[in-house]
Amino acid sequence: MTQHALAAPVAGWYPDPSRQAPLRWWDGASWTSLTTAGAAVPTATAGVSARTAGWWERARGYLLDAALLWFASLMVLGRFHEPFLIELVGILRVSILTDGGIPGPLQWWDYGLVQMWLVTAIPGVVLRVAYDMICLVWRGATVGHARNDLRVVSASASVDLEGPKGLVWHRALRRSLVLRLLAPTCLGWLVCVLWPLWDPQSRSLADLAAGTRVVSLDHGLNPWG
Repeated sequence: MTQHALAAPVAGWYPDPSRQAPLRWWDGASWTSLTTAGAAVPTATAGVSARTAGWWERARGYLLDAALLWFASLMVLGRFHEPFLIELVGILRVSILTDGGIPGPLQWWDYGLVQMWLVTAIPGVVLRVAYDMICLVWRGATVGHARNDLRVVSASASVDLEGPKGLVWHRALRRSLVLRLLAPTCLGWLVCVLWPLWDPQSRSLADLAAGTRVVSLDHGLNPWG
């Protein structure tokens, strides 16, 4: 295959052009480092194609999921956060009025706010992991993914686009835990968002941990269909 002709084939296992292995994985845009000695299998339905999802497509899906989960967290877990917010506002008011500034990191610990934040954050993480697990195991896509015609698939398997296909539970769990445990911190959030920009297959740290990748389906092919 020439570089000009590679736009047509859908993602899947094809004869390795470098002849280093019987088959090499084509992600819809370029050859990957994944190889296998197994037999080739059909990778998609005729007329249906999948390619590696772009950064903006992933970002739109992530932001939509974040908005949905923020609203759900506010509705379901609002009472968990109320004592923490009341204590936070009280400490900030006293500190600004008496000391003329915001408390330092050690003072936050002394006041017990770090401990309170951890306690209130745990239910939110559980909610987000449950959301990911249900969506990815059931349909292979969250609401944000589905709205942007994206699907999360195994990085080492062919893409079967006939109907909804979910991830196996342990892949979904690993992916969700890495994403949800990193995202609450500023540095972790930046790493999660920016990592696909320099990964050859546009995979995030969560994808690398779970052995998954995100593909973009033909427009209108809803993963929840």
